[in-house]
Amino acid sequence: MSWPAVMKNKVPLIIIVLSLLVIGGCSGEKAQNKVLRSMAEFDQAYIPSLIFANLLKQRESELALDRLKGEWSGFKGKYYNLELKYGLNITDKFWKEDFDRIGSMVVSAEGYVKEKNLPAAYASLAGIRQVMLEIRHRNGLAYFLDGMVEFHDAIERLTTFLRSKRKLSDRDKNNLRELFKEAQTSWSKVAGADIAPSLFGFNSRKVKAIKKKIQNEEKLLAALAAALSGKDIDRMLQAARDLRPNFIELYKAFGEFDPVFKKVIEEKRKNAPRRTTTTTLAAKKKKARKLFR
Repeated sequence: MSWPAVMKNKVPLIIIVLSLLVIGGCSGEKAQNKVLRSMAEFDQAYIPSLIFANLLKQRESELALDRLKGEWSGFKGKYYNLELKYGLNITDKFWKEDFDRIGSMVVSAEGYVKEKNLPAAYASLAGIRQVMLEIRHRNGLAYFLDGMVEFHDAIERLTTFLRSKRKLSDRDKNNLRELFKEAQTSWSKVAGADIAPSLFGFNSRKVKAIKKKIQNEEKLLAALAAALSGKDIDRMLQAARDLRPNFIELYKAFGEFDPVFKKVIEEKRKNAPRRTTTTTLAAKKKKARKLFR
């Protein structure tokens, strides 16, 4: 058979294969977008539970965790059996294992909250974002908050290192430079990442506020760099700690706190003391006296 004849027979097959690859790619991309949207919804419930546990807010933690349980149940129900492909059509073999890990962390956190052990609940909850980060990294899912988690962990390592030192040897200074380099690399991911407003349902005003906090954090990071160039360990440590308040406010912007706040306000109104019977009777008698004057 001649070469043109061979190609004539194979062209339709090639077109079919290419079409399937394109359709498969679009289908995979659509699945990824759905997963990312659901992950954003999960984080909107997850972040309040983490923050309230860290602040040792008992009732708020109970309400936030109850909401988180519902979100996790829905998320797991949708995606536990999903076979998301990455790389050269590779299925994530750790997918279900990581889902089970997160489920165990949610259950543990719930138990600790019931025991009013909020520091332990926070420790359980903090592990969830790391597992989610690992899932996204394996599957090539770009997600703004992952850079923030990496930056937070890098600054925590740097702060812990500084707390353990009275003086800095040459070796310590080299280690410190490496730790700061890790923090800078992590932050560059945050500064250069797409916030993905549609994923979280942000309006332009919210995006503007988030970008302002990102700029503030960059200034604080520059102040840390200046402190690290000196010899004052206390100043270095304080500069590292100064990053935390603005970072927390930035991270909180991706959570939905209103459902918890509304329930707390409703409960306070229901439990608010009513006017006493004596006061009510006195008011009625006063009104009656006015009528008969």
